[in-house]
Amino acid sequence: MLFKHILLTYFVLISLNINAQFFDNEEYYFNISDTPIRTKKLINNTDLLNSYLFQYNLKKHNIIYIIPVKFWIIKNKKKTIGPSELKKFIQYLNYYYSINNTGIRFSLRPDYQYINKEKLLNLRYYLQAPFQSLKIKSKACINVIIVNKLVKKKLFKSKKKKYAGTYNPISHGIIISGNISTSTLSHEIGHYLGLKHPHRGWKYKWFQEPVSRTRLIPGTHIKMCERRGDRLCDTPAEPNLTKYTDNKCNYTGWNVKDKYGETYKPDTHNIMSYTYNRECRNKFTKQQIALMLYTLSKNKYSKYWKIQNNKNQKFFPDAFEPDNHQETATEIFFNTPQIHSFHKTFTGRKKIEIPDTTDWLFFELKTQKPQTIIIKFPEINNLFPEIKISVFKGSNLITEKKLTDKSYLKELKIIKAIPGEYFIKIRQIVETERENFYKISLFK
Repeated sequence: MLFKHILLTYFVLISLNINAQFFDNEEYYFNISDTPIRTKKLINNTDLLNSYLFQYNLKKHNIIYIIPVKFWIIKNKKKTIGPSELKKFIQYLNYYYSINNTGIRFSLRPDYQYINKEKLLNLRYYLQAPFQSLKIKSKACINVIIVNKLVKKKLFKSKKKKYAGTYNPISHGIIISGNISTSTLSHEIGHYLGLKHPHRGWKYKWFQEPVSRTRLIPGTHIKMCERRGDRLCDTPAEPNLTKYTDNKCNYTGWNVKDKYGETYKPDTHNIMSYTYNRECRNKFTKQQIALMLYTLSKNKYSKYWKIQNNKNQKFFPDAFEPDNHQETATEIFFNTPQIHSFHKTFTGRKKIEIPDTTDWLFFELKTQKPQTIIIKFPEINNLFPEIKISVFKGSNLITEKKLTDKSYLKELKIIKAIPGEYFIKIRQIVETERENFYKISLFK
């Protein structure tokens, strides 16, 4: 019995400091030793960061890495998160990383898992979260655990705090609650990719980042902005913006100054900030993008995520994924062709790859009179995968057909189609690594 009490006391003492040691989250406790070794040389040199980004010459829609994200959902009897919600998570992720031209895209690993442990639904921040993050994970992906609530309760205090998400730099895992803002997962993955909070250490004068971008560390030629805060000079110094922004993204801390007496002028749209309204966050700076790409280049799985590597072509999903369920079907419009692919997911385990051989699309026919709809599949580079196409109206199968490279007409007709919503299921019959792309068009 005495041993149990000693063991419990040990874990409680660990938990008191676990926020600083393990997590980047909604309330930061500064720890000078938490900078990853792999980025220490890079983030101390602004010019090096800028030149590192320059080599990529990033433009709109230019993709360098595609990173798989695996979700682990703690099962909730009242409301279960399904494929459509997971697709939204991925869509918002790709939206924020795309509008900032980061060169990074994310895909949903199809082997997402449900965990039937109700005791983990309301996850205790200090004792449960770090251990579950270390325990629940897969290789070669970003692991995201979804709980109902992430709750923090300090010893000897009755008040509980609820958190939207947290990142564990030991396990490199992320935990989020089901009901989060659209930018929260992008924020936590920013931590995975090496970013810190711009307000890091602002409460502590010794570690505080000054407002001035040119102020030097005494006796050196090193800029303070390269060693304080998030150690990036193109993110303005800032206090924790939760208390100093309003619901409309305006900065309200007009009288808040750094230790040198200069007034803060933060960017209330930075994704790594803590604005009161989390939906204000939609921006990464150039140096943040450079640091994320640098961190990715040092990841042991980066060679499998890098799109320029021809050996990885079979692992890259098309831009419409995930769409391998009817409830995650992608909308296709008339006279607007789309290019889709069948692909595999690299799992980090030898000879184990997850195939994705099914796509779902849907369209809506609004005209009142019955008419013929033609679904066409033009060849791409004289290659065509062997597929089976099925068309449903609701749950009723309307028509289906097998198509191969030898098919004379690579099309399917829906005769006398009536108004309503139609679903198209396209399944690859024979798996190949070469003939995995197809083009689809819809005509009246």
